[in-house]
Amino acid sequence: MSIFEPMRDFFHRRAAKNLNERAGRVHLVNRRQESPRGNFVFPGTDYLDDIEVSGQHVGHVDYGINPLGDRLYINMLDIRPEFQRQGIGMAVLWQLWCAYQVPIVPLTQYTSSDGFWERARRRISAAGAAIGAELRGVEQMAQEQQRWQHLVPEPEHERLIRELKASPEWPAIKAKMEAEYGPCLKD
Repeated sequence: MSIFEPMRDFFHRRAAKNLNERAGRVHLVNRRQESPRGNFVFPGTDYLDDIEVSGQHVGHVDYGINPLGDRLYINMLDIRPEFQRQGIGMAVLWQLWCAYQVPIVPLTQYTSSDGFWERARRRISAAGAAIGAELRGVEQMAQEQQRWQHLVPEPEHERLIRELKASPEWPAIKAKMEAEYGPCLKD
């Protein structure tokens, strides 16, 4: 055990206490929960929650959890301008961390929000939580999706086509189709 571990634990508890106090006044109200095919986290779950402070709607957060359950991706954290710079965004991130206990990863953050995400990384990590590096662009997101592609169910029609092409009857079926309709451009 390092001599610094008790000190680090003390500061983590203190930072967590401060974040808990701020998060206590912010409430997330689930508006939508779905997982359509083609969504970034499919077959995970995508959420859209309204953010309320003292019963007043102040914004929304759009986030998803991948099917491995090991990352929470923030697509959009939108606080109305008159409520910004009051710690509401930080409280939302802390509530999501407390609820799921997985690293939070922003997707394509806007340049104007760079300062917020840097502060959030510092404050949240001081409490022992983690905000990962931003995923920007289609290539980085596709690379991240490869981690759970083995969990994406194959559509029924694609399975049937694959099974038909693997069958011993396929060459005869293909020859008959080509004779009747001409060569297939896509095989």
